[in-house]
Amino acid sequence: MRFQSLTPPILRGTETTVDCESWIDDIEILFDSLEYSDERRVKFIGHQLKEVAKSWWIATKEVLEQRGTVITWEIFKVEFYRRFFLGSYREVKKTEFEILKQEQLNVEEYVAQFSTLLRFSPHVAENDEAVTDQFVKGLNPEILTLVNTGRLYNFADALSRAKRAEDSLMRKKGASFMPPASRPRSVG
Repeated sequence: MRFQSLTPPILRGTETTVDCESWIDDIEILFDSLEYSDERRVKFIGHQLKEVAKSWWIATKEVLEQRGTVITWEIFKVEFYRRFFLGSYREVKKTEFEILKQEQLNVEEYVAQFSTLLRFSPHVAENDEAVTDQFVKGLNPEILTLVNTGRLYNFADALSRAKRAEDSLMRKKGASFMPPASRPRSVG
């Protein structure tokens, strides 16, 4: 079996919050690299849960099925975050997401942080328009101006425009382009 030959990570359910975050990241990277469908991810995830985590998933899955919920990978992740990330931790991360600004980050660094924190705002994550709005809202003013030159169709469109805008600004200003927050302040 291809999946098991890649030695996927195991979750016992007794790990720290940071370890749980690392586990879900690692398992998603593995699923992405194998190009597993939503259905296949849900089917295989049970094999990577042991002890406390396995007991939790068996009980949670049963409750979801009794409610008639179709268990998708997104549903699994929402339930996973509820169980393995304390409410206070989720709230801190949700707030970090809501106030995230690009500042001195380049677009790639910003989108990486944005994507990492997005998981803690499932109400935003499930709506592409809300994701797009939140992403654009956090862009630096110079990039934002270039991104907002027409209707944005989705998050991928906004990201593509942001990268092109950053490239354009770098070409115009040469290597000296720095996002606004990282520019030296003039003493006046």
